[in-house]
Amino acid sequence: MAYATVNELAAALRIRVTTENEPGLQSCLDAAAAEIDHDVDRPAEDPIPDGDALANRVNLVRGVEWYKANDAAFGVIGFDQTGALQAPRDGFNRHAYTLTPLKRRWGLA
Repeated sequence: MAYATVNELAAALRIRVTTENEPGLQSCLDAAAAEIDHDVDRPAEDPIPDGDALANRVNLVRGVEWYKANDAAFGVIGFDQTGALQAPRDGFNRHAYTLTPLKRRWGLA
């Protein structure tokens, strides 16, 4: 379950939701939510609360990254004015740090 809506993601991308792009937008939010859930590793009886602002923001920011990932499929983003720019390689790590307050388990034995 995503922590943001397709309309919120479209607004962040400065695009309109259409019947053609809605499944792709939802897929990006779902992928980002899966990363969030994996990182915070909360027990099933203690899920992230509905409407959590932190989960919402990370879901949107990461959703934008997923949506724009097709533009950097080979790790490079091309621009006429600047030449080719290399896409960031840290993936989800910076978002994982942001989600620290939502973590409940840390994998320590």
